[in-house]
Amino acid sequence: MEKPAYLKVGKIVNTHGLKGELKVQPLTDFAEQRFVRGKTLFVQNQEVYQAVTVQSARKHQNFLLVQFAEILDIDVAQTFKNHDLWISVQQLPTLPEGQYYYKDIMGIQVLDQQRGLLGTVSDIWDLGPNDVWTVQGNKYGEILIPILSDVLLGVDLSTQQARVRLPEGLIDEN
Repeated sequence: MEKPAYLKVGKIVNTHGLKGELKVQPLTDFAEQRFVRGKTLFVQNQEVYQAVTVQSARKHQNFLLVQFAEILDIDVAQTFKNHDLWISVQQLPTLPEGQYYYKDIMGIQVLDQQRGLLGTVSDIWDLGPNDVWTVQGNKYGEILIPILSDVLLGVDLSTQQARVRLPEGLIDEN
């Protein structure tokens, strides 16, 4: 599975005012770091990623009102409505050992200690205290695996594999 060169961090949902400010729904855990003055983001328009520079950003209800240096009036801002905002993967900070970006986990093989290959990660649910991986495989179908310290034994990104110890009763083996 080819990893993306960009990661989505927001969606432009509307314009705000006459000076080109945009109403953005942040789609990142790091909004306060992604939407600061001087940061480069990319607006996706079909297959083209256009660089834009954050001039200012402020909270407004559950949204951010963002002014980009390249968008200074309502007419230009209107053309960006309903477009996604992205960052380059080179802009991602390094995570502490044992933590991974979702983009790195999607598509890896999951092997159980007793059952062997379960399938590949097709989705990740952020449920607060822990994530849950959706694993699709031929033998067991879809399995929802809670990512807890006693379940996830290790992740090896170089081999694209994760090792788990499934709790009793999580899958029907009959």
